[in-house]
Amino acid sequence: MSDAAAEQKEKELQKEPEEHYGEDSYTEEQLRAAWEAFANKAKASGRSSEYAILKQDIRLAENDTIIITFTNSVKMILDGLKSDIITHLKSTLNNRNLKLETELIEEDDSKIPYTNREKFDYLAEKKPILNELKNRLGLDTDF
Repeated sequence: MSDAAAEQKEKELQKEPEEHYGEDSYTEEQLRAAWEAFANKAKASGRSSEYAILKQDIRLAENDTIIITFTNSVKMILDGLKSDIITHLKSTLNNRNLKLETELIEEDDSKIPYTNREKFDYLAEKKPILNELKNRLGLDTDF
């Protein structure tokens, strides 16, 4: 066999399998049930970090797009799961048009109030009337 023929045969073996899914309609409840089944399968396999990620809330957008929102950078872990999740959902729901997108919400890196003074200042910033109330009643925030 020539090198070109061997390379061609190797490329054919490395191709991803074709998707043989239909375009069945589904409800959001069916989607959530299939998602939950995949999450439980990950938990049963002892992949607790993946299970925790899969327990995040999902929503269904237009054009069969599933959106999962994160508040921190666990997106890298999900990227490794993405193809498995989509394959599972496509086969379970028999719909080849499903897509999975992620949204990363920036966490607020503001200072967390710890002392009584910091807590009062934080609340007074939200509700300025607290300063007036403190002054009228002669209260001390440093107790």
